Amino acid sequence: MTTGVRVMLGAFGRVAQVELEHCLVRHAHPYCHMLFKVGGADSSFIVDDKHVPLTDDCAVLVDAWRPHEFVFRPGQPPTQIIALYIDSDWLATLSADLGEFNPLDFFKASAGHVSRDTYRVLMDVLDCLNGASPSSADMEFLLSRLVLSTILTSSSDLQRRSRPQFVDWRIRRAVKYLQQNDGEFDLIDDIVADIGMSRANFFRQFKACTGMSPGLFQNVVRLEHAIRLTVVSEESLSAAASRLGFSDIAHFSRFFRNHTAVSPRLYRQGAHNLLTR
Repeated sequence: MTTGVRVMLGAFGRVAQVELEHCLVRHAHPYCHMLFKVGGADSSFIVDDKHVPLTDDCAVLVDAWRPHEFVFRPGQPPTQIIALYIDSDWLATLSADLGEFNPLDFFKASAGHVSRDTYRVLMDVLDCLNGASPSSADMEFLLSRLVLSTILTSSSDLQRRSRPQFVDWRIRRAVKYLQQNDGEFDLIDDIVADIGMSRANFFRQFKACTGMSPGLFQNVVRLEHAIRLTVVSEESLSAAASRLGFSDIAHFSRFFRNHTAVSPRLYRQGAHNLLTR
């Protein structure tokens, strides 16, 4: 199979084909996230603090904003994956018949069963992504089948702890401020002063309400902005790095690779290849 990077955007969010051959730092996404193995070695992700297998018959399912990471064992072969980052509005419409939609607690388990039918759809997604003339409309249809098939056939013994909620108005205000400033560096002192909390109490309460540290949340926001600048913008990667507050392109590239498994240059090239076919 082709193992090059492929990235497609659409009303569904984005879908990426990448190869995992090094660790990914603990991170999160503002999207419901689904990971499918399409080649290479069996592996696993850590979702919250539990190992979730990634195999031919088991997908990894991650609710919006749920921290997760990939631990690469030295000497193991790479794992090729299809990763879905699903737009909340699209998913809410798609799953309307399944009951009330909550992206913070959508998946009922962190592992999803990949049935034979689901696997066939997954291979169709892979073929579409690597085809001569990939169509966003075709991809949207295939992803709707893949998502529903996985959700409806999923079963797992892995139990999750209950999700924290953004219940403290001060933390909701801090979250909004971080999102509006694209995770800009050196905002914490300003936020703490604005909401009237001590720094230590702010860090404790932020973790209690969101399930992650303020620094990790900043990286979530910064990563999504980095992906937008990499895939959609025509400006240079050096300019994107500067806009995001990185001291140099090497620092930006390391941050990007540690979160997505590939460099921003390869990620941009993977999206560009699809757009120009």
